[in-house]
Amino acid sequence: MSLPFGLKAPSRGTLIFSGIAGALSGIIYTSNQNAEKSRRALAQRVQHLAERPCGVHEMPRKVTVYISAPPGDSLEKSRNWFREYVKPVLVAGAIDYEVKEAKEPGQVESSVIEEVVKQRREASEVSEKPTERVTNPFINLEVLKKPPTSKVEIDGILAIGRNAYREVLNGLAKGCEASLLENQEKWADSVDQITSEELDIAASETIMEPLLIEEENKIEEKESTFSLPPKFSPVIYIPHINIIGWSNIPYRLYMWYADYKRIEDVGEYVVAAVLNQTRPFETKDADKGQEEKKYWIGDEKVEELKKNDPPIVIDERIIDRLSTYIMNSDNTEPIEK
Repeated sequence: MSLPFGLKAPSRGTLIFSGIAGALSGIIYTSNQNAEKSRRALAQRVQHLAERPCGVHEMPRKVTVYISAPPGDSLEKSRNWFREYVKPVLVAGAIDYEVKEAKEPGQVESSVIEEVVKQRREASEVSEKPTERVTNPFINLEVLKKPPTSKVEIDGILAIGRNAYREVLNGLAKGCEASLLENQEKWADSVDQITSEELDIAASETIMEPLLIEEENKIEEKESTFSLPPKFSPVIYIPHINIIGWSNIPYRLYMWYADYKRIEDVGEYVVAAVLNQTRPFETKDADKGQEEKKYWIGDEKVEELKKNDPPIVIDERIIDRLSTYIMNSDNTEPIEK
């Protein structure tokens, strides 16, 4: 039977191509729709914070996001992870953020140490500054008591991935024991360059005695400088499951289709940070990200890192001062802010 209007029946190849193209289009459309639905659901949970008017002396919340390259892959993967699964929730909740990238291992830890030392130094300077008596009767003391509004303080630390999370916790502890001297690196290097023989020779010369005493005092001061900052920002681990490897291609294709699951899973952590309900840090909150190690695939360096990856442990000297955000899976009550 001939087709109307002189149309010809499609060939077998055309039918196969049309069927495959239609199926792929349907899969992509369904995946995008599910992902958009999940993003809207997360945004609705924090949208009330963006719509709430700020007070006259209230500044927007700001969090610091630490990212590092996943083992065996590039830093761009972590950037994409932040843009796809973390940033949309922060924007929906009107949370300002600062992203700090680590191109080399240890850079996250150094950044955290520097920030903790800065807070300790500022607190030390304030405590040492003499208080002045206000004698002007026209000065409103209530206004003087209000905190400055020109500075936005960091109110939360989000560490994306197990390695970044480890370096954040290590940096918080090491920052409390680092010296507050601004030139500590300079004199530390000078001490390392002096050999034992040079010290013996210098000790026999009276002209070097004041210098040696000064260096010994600096070393002693460096070993006894542990102190806590006024407060620690709440810390939360953000999962980063970076699926790589030829053997994982089928699972990668599935997760590409079911991206909404990843949006919801990661979004739960970010929503907790945006809602800003905190609880005391517990030992169980330390060793996060074990599921990431399954996909640490690469050269010998990556395999060595995976093999020698120790459990993440929190320094006992700071654990009582740390806090994290409450998630739906937590059954504890929030602590007072």
